[in-house]
Amino acid sequence: MTGSMRVLCAMSGGVDSAVSAFLLKQQGHEVIGANMRFWEYKEPLPLSPPLDKGRGAEGGVGSCETPVLVKNKLTSCCSPEDMADAERSARGMGIPFYALKMEADFRVNVIDPFVADYENGLTPNPCVHCNTYIKFGEFYEKATALGFDQIATGHYADIVHLPNGRYAVAPAADRKKDQSYYLYGMSQESLARTIFPLAKMIKDEARRIAEANNIPVARKPDSQEICFIPDNDHKAFLKREGVSMRPGYFRDRLGAILGKHEGSVGLTIGQRKGLGVAGFAEAQFVLEILSNGDVILGPREELERRTFYIRDVVFQGVAEDDRAWSEGVPCNVQIRYNGQPLAAVAYKVETPLMASLRIELDTPAWAVTPGQAGVLYDRDGGFILAGGKIRLVPPED
Repeated sequence: MTGSMRVLCAMSGGVDSAVSAFLLKQQGHEVIGANMRFWEYKEPLPLSPPLDKGRGAEGGVGSCETPVLVKNKLTSCCSPEDMADAERSARGMGIPFYALKMEADFRVNVIDPFVADYENGLTPNPCVHCNTYIKFGEFYEKATALGFDQIATGHYADIVHLPNGRYAVAPAADRKKDQSYYLYGMSQESLARTIFPLAKMIKDEARRIAEANNIPVARKPDSQEICFIPDNDHKAFLKREGVSMRPGYFRDRLGAILGKHEGSVGLTIGQRKGLGVAGFAEAQFVLEILSNGDVILGPREELERRTFYIRDVVFQGVAEDDRAWSEGVPCNVQIRYNGQPLAAVAYKVETPLMASLRIELDTPAWAVTPGQAGVLYDRDGGFILAGGKIRLVPPED
């Protein structure tokens, strides 16, 4: 990255995106901050304590006495208070700031698929949809239409330009905070015009930069929950969305009734706690969630699986038409955020409607969960080869 560029930096109201904007400005780029409004919050949330008076170096970006709007315990992102924090940080840096109303796009591309997945017995991953279709979809397209050279976000991830000419996401230096798993859906176009300023930085260093330069969100807690479910009560949210909880029966693999449940919606593969079943010689886990509302239970070992499928695939490091996919691509696959990489070989499955991959694991994995992301990493370089949505059965034509 050489020369001064015009960069639209997504600012969520947290410390990571604020430090990203600060670093880009320090590098001499023309930086404009933008906050994406996704969700309508109904109630105001309380102020956090101000930063200590006098902390930070001279020539910073704001006053350490500026109160920071954060939620007590309910630390999601994207609320009006977060927008206020983002604007305060941008103004303190002396960069322009704009708010983008994206509620309609967020509803169609994130909330509706989230609800539909639960209705279909899947365990959704809304952060993947948000990154793919909103942050590196709609936001990227808006920036391009407005003439920006690049977009930037506060993600902990890196981007590599490969010898084959393709771009791919790679893990960040801070492996504990690495978010590459959520970014497999980025297109080649958005990858070529995205900057991740925190790629080589650990979280503690980002906070030190924020404190040293009086960025007002320096001590703001990290967001923990899904932004549109700040209380983390998925079932209550789904009920408000009009989803039937689908009460039914717990059954074993042979169909015998083991008990009743109040609703299969919100359960997930591998779940043991909160099922309300007892009296078995072995602990019972959710093995399968059926479309009629019944839930199949069984012992832990029945959750082990060596083969599964990934559909709706986005290809990054290796192109879809590369014949290596038909021959089998050795890779490390990650089946949940912060999960351990699993050695595997991926094969392309030819279907007329969608790109799909069959994943053959070297050793069985536990609780491969339909609806979650399956992300394939190169065994040597660590960059993303491809990713998609996990299914346990072959994709339909």
